[in-house]
Amino acid sequence: MHPAESATTFEAAVSATGKTVEELDAPAALAQMEEFYRNVRAEDCILDEEGDTLQCQWGVNTQGGEKTFQLEIARHFIEPGDEDEDGMSQLSLTLTYPADPALLALEPGVCQCSLPTELGEFERAVLSSRPYQTLATLKPQQTSLMWWQT
Repeated sequence: MHPAESATTFEAAVSATGKTVEELDAPAALAQMEEFYRNVRAEDCILDEEGDTLQCQWGVNTQGGEKTFQLEIARHFIEPGDEDEDGMSQLSLTLTYPADPALLALEPGVCQCSLPTELGEFERAVLSSRPYQTLATLKPQQTSLMWWQT
């Protein structure tokens, strides 16, 4: 899969499970993105640990003037570029929750996985985090998927 095809490829994988991206909660989103990272490798990316990574981060978002709490599971791609510039892009699966006091009190954090062989360690780190454990029991108010170049 080429990084520019990652959103449609991921949506097709989710659809094959009988769901849509918008229906994913935190446990389903994490499982889907891990499976996608494990089984669908990116083509044309730099061949090192930074060329195709998986990241999970969470924290308060204040964009748009309204506070929300977000869980983002993202794939970062780096393709060789022209004239010393690498082509960086990202597939971002973002779950947004209302900013209630319990969520606002959670510390922001991030976990990263550089290779599919590190998925077990990545998953243990995410699952053991207090923010993920809290979000795993909640229904997000919105789940969105976006691919963009940076």
